[in-house]
Amino acid sequence: MAKVLIADDENAICLAFKQFLEIQGHEALIAANGLQAVEICLKSSPDLVFLDVQMPGISGLETLALLREAHPSLPVIIMTAYGTVSTAIEALQLGAFDYVGKPLDLPQINQLIEHALNSQLISEASDMSSEKATLEPIQLVGQGKEMQAVFRQIGLLTTNDMSVLINGETGTGKELVAHNIHQFSERRDQPFIAINCAAIPENLLESELFGHEKGAFTGAEQRKIGKFEAAEAGTIFLDEIAELPLSLQTKLLRVLQERCFEPIGSHRSVPLQARVISATNLDLELLTAEGRFRQDLYFRLKMAHLEIPPLRCRQEDIGILCKYLLKRACIELGRPLVTLPEEALHCLRNQPWPGNVRELEHLLKRALLETRGQQIPATTIQLLCEDNPKIETAGTPVIEEELRSTMRQLLEQQMASAAANSTFHQIIQKIEQILIEEALTKTSGNQLAASKMLGLHRTTLRKKIGL
Repeated sequence: MAKVLIADDENAICLAFKQFLEIQGHEALIAANGLQAVEICLKSSPDLVFLDVQMPGISGLETLALLREAHPSLPVIIMTAYGTVSTAIEALQLGAFDYVGKPLDLPQINQLIEHALNSQLISEASDMSSEKATLEPIQLVGQGKEMQAVFRQIGLLTTNDMSVLINGETGTGKELVAHNIHQFSERRDQPFIAINCAAIPENLLESELFGHEKGAFTGAEQRKIGKFEAAEAGTIFLDEIAELPLSLQTKLLRVLQERCFEPIGSHRSVPLQARVISATNLDLELLTAEGRFRQDLYFRLKMAHLEIPPLRCRQEDIGILCKYLLKRACIELGRPLVTLPEEALHCLRNQPWPGNVRELEHLLKRALLETRGQQIPATTIQLLCEDNPKIETAGTPVIEEELRSTMRQLLEQQMASAAANSTFHQIIQKIEQILIEEALTKTSGNQLAASKMLGLHRTTLRKKIGL
């Protein structure tokens, strides 16, 4: 089969991984550090390399840079137990084939090996200049699979200039994701300009976006440069894009198609140099079906798509998020660093978080203000969680009324048959299956509409139907 090199300073991981690879029919080579990995690659020419980030001597990313220089087409997969967006982005920009977190998911690894061996690495190693040391601190945090997938997507999006549509509930960090795409791209030295389409009155929005000439309309006492022109060759971020009026949707479509625009009252054509990233917490596909958003503009904005998972789907990230957010809060308030007991973290992991990371940040700040010691008491967190609003937000809809009667009927039927060798788990699974089928039928198979009807995240629905 294939010759696979495992570079990791943890011997137990190497041996277990080696055994797994050999069972799959591969030949496994082992390196305890980066220099050994480079030497083995020079001598044995492996087909694939799994490379740990944290190793003695040179780091995994430094090793990756050396391997990309010596073997540009060699697939290298980065492994780490301490995943951050900066690590993911650096690895992908250096030319890593992929990026996986520990502990390793062996079925996923098996698919990844097959994919890596059957694919050619297209991108060349990126030039890692000294500018890396001056990059702004990364504020996206997460170690779970959901966020690791987001990190990988950000890394890939930094290598092209396609328009990006970011979907995610309120408070998930859509602007932060957009800023990271900009900050790690070649546009990093150009402006990043954000504008909230819902926060500016409709009669002022066109001028805000595209500018106007003096005397163009009543009150235009001087020439104004719009956001699109001010962004130059940087990035313009259009938040709440679903709130853009239809009249401006038409103009924005023309701007994206022609790559130029005219300020109000001007015949001057201004070239569009900036990359456009947009975001919304609403379902644009549904809005296009309802005639509230132009379908052609939707496709233009969604040349690349990135969906940010809600916090309730990221329970494994609660601990690292709390540590990071508390550290920031302590610095802002001039307080010594504080910690959270496991009991408090357990309580936080079981909250619905309709306001997502923003809501968690506010709760932790409130807890910090009520704490005098070096650890926030679990009782403080529990009381704040009890006081927290439990209402559903627009991004987390409840099950629609038309399915409620179906639910009640199904529950009665299934409970009546419970005596016939049906366990509680089987009953719940059956009800869930029928409800999903019912929602998909009512929406003609539209998964986005069905997930909204059921009150599920689209990713959760896709997992439940096996996609």
